[in-house]
Amino acid sequence: MTVDMTKLMKEALAGELAQLRDAVRTTAEPLSEEQFWRRPIEPGNSLGHLVLHLTGNLNYMVGACLGGTGYTRDREREFTEQNVPAKAEALAKLDDAVAMFRRVVEGLGEEQLAAPHPVTRLGRVLPALLHLVAHFAIHRGQMSYITRLVSAGTDPVKA
Repeated sequence: MTVDMTKLMKEALAGELAQLRDAVRTTAEPLSEEQFWRRPIEPGNSLGHLVLHLTGNLNYMVGACLGGTGYTRDREREFTEQNVPAKAEALAKLDDAVAMFRRVVEGLGEEQLAAPHPVTRLGRVLPALLHLVAHFAIHRGQMSYITRLVSAGTDPVKA
C-alpha cells in the first residue's frame, strides 16, 4: 500500500489546528464577555486579544501569503484593540480563519509545500505551516493560564 505523505501531512496540520481551535472554544466558553477581554497582568494579554492575534496570524500568513485573499494585517491592533467585538464574533472569526487554513493547505501541491514562504524568515511553506500550528498551540496554553487567573479573580502578583 502506498501512502500519500503530502496528503497525510496536510490532513495532520489542519486536523491539529482544528483540535487546538476547539480547545480555545472550550476554554473561552465559561468566560463572561468581561473576563474574555480582561488582562490579568500588565503588560499582558487577554484571551480575547490572543484570539484576535491568532485570527490575524492565520489570515495573513496563510490566507494572504499563500491563498491570495488580500487580507491586510494590523498586528499591533490585534493586541491593543479597544473597540473589541463580542466574544461570539471573535470566536466565529477564528473559526473562519481555521476553515480558511484547511482550504488553502488542502489546495497546496508538493512543489508549493517545498517552495519558500513569502515571509522569508519562515523558510519553506511546509515548515512554516508547522510553525504556525505550533505558534497557535503556544498561545492556546497561555489562554488556559489566563482563564484560570481571570476566573479566580486573583492578582497573580499578590498570590
